[in-house]
Amino acid sequence: MAARIVLAVRESQYIEPLLHYIHHSEYGGMLRVSAFSMLDAFMEFMQGEEVPDAVVGDPSFIEAWLVEGRNSVPWAVLSDDGDIRGKPSGSLAGGQMIVKYQALPSLLESILQLCDLKRSRTALVPKEETLLLSVVSASGSSGKTTLALNMAKQLGGLGLSVFYLNLESVDSSGLFLRLPDGNALGLERLLYELKASAGEGGQAEAGKIELEQYVIRHESLRTEAFRPVDNLKEKLEMSLTDTLDVLEELSGAGRYDVVIVDTGGIEEQQTQAVLHRCGLLLWVLTSDKNSMHKTGRWLEHCSKPHSGRLQEVQGKSRFVLNFAADANRGELLSEGLEIDAVLPFISSWAMQHHGELCLNSPQFILGIQQLCSGIIEPALPRVFTGNGI
Repeated sequence: MAARIVLAVRESQYIEPLLHYIHHSEYGGMLRVSAFSMLDAFMEFMQGEEVPDAVVGDPSFIEAWLVEGRNSVPWAVLSDDGDIRGKPSGSLAGGQMIVKYQALPSLLESILQLCDLKRSRTALVPKEETLLLSVVSASGSSGKTTLALNMAKQLGGLGLSVFYLNLESVDSSGLFLRLPDGNALGLERLLYELKASAGEGGQAEAGKIELEQYVIRHESLRTEAFRPVDNLKEKLEMSLTDTLDVLEELSGAGRYDVVIVDTGGIEEQQTQAVLHRCGLLLWVLTSDKNSMHKTGRWLEHCSKPHSGRLQEVQGKSRFVLNFAADANRGELLSEGLEIDAVLPFISSWAMQHHGELCLNSPQFILGIQQLCSGIIEPALPRVFTGNGI
């Protein structure tokens, strides 16, 4: 059931973008917001029969409401200056304080915490939606692309409709796959069309573009993808907003069960969009301390309210130990991170020409199947039922 929130602020221009974001994001099913910019209207609502789950507002609104004595529900004051040290004092004592101007996901997470409402780890996305799953890493040479392509192959082999989206600055998937013939328009043209369809200052409506003309199909993977971008400059200039538009287009197309996103550097804009939008994040680590330390530090950074990163990252993250020797199985990672899945070290991959081998190792495929069963199946129970993973 959605939490009922009352929002009371002076500026009507603060309310509209917040409500728009809630309506078009995963928070739409979690929050029902009654918003007010006029004190009289706010007070009249609060004197009515409906009792909200929480009240959040500017100090003047909260103070006027508290004077009435009807303050049995959790409440928080919005701080204009970004200072949330300590709790409100004086006439506002007894409540919480939330930074008013911060990233919208972080703001909404603070409101959810006020209501003591948290998302379940096993209910990452609504059952009828595309699962956006990202493979990320805080350090290089962790085997992200190997993992992502093997997952795409296994899920495609089960009969799922899968899209593989490579967001690396230099797409390395060509080392593993032979490109099919054809003249697909590609990611560059799709980005152009999305911007054109959005218009000045607007937003493209997902699902209105026919994706067939932009994508290629890898029959060996039973997976669709974009042809690798030839112009590196265009890939580097792909912004956070561009990436969100592409993710929305793929998820809103109604043709994919799963979109697997293979990311570049964790600090890049494209990856930041992925951390925000994807419902499931697979962090790929290796057993060396550098990989574990960097992952722990990034997650710590994401959890801070002023980081500009998303505070819900930890809750939708899973941790995969790749290239693991038998001695590493089942251990706890440093930085307090617990392993959700382990993938084996394959010695034959040290050979010079190992691309096709990486997609055909029985031992590694078994690990991928176990990964899918343990991590992905709870997020997509409708499509895994009866598939025998």
